[in-house]
Amino acid sequence: MSDDRSTESGDDEWAVSLADLEEGESDRPELEPIEPGSPTVEGVAFVALGVALTLVVLLGGL
Repeated sequence: MSDDRSTESGDDEWAVSLADLEEGESDRPELEPIEPGSPTVEGVAFVALGVALTLVVLLGGL
């Protein structure tokens, strides 16, 4: 088996150029910015649980 990468092996079918990637940019819709909102109970609980678990791992040596 050879590691020769010649054009006869069919690898050129998968070649992607920067021009191919730039063509699809105009088809994408503009993304709306994420606006900050009031914190939810679930969000606050998730952050508090994460902080608590981090402290247990760091200080408890688990």
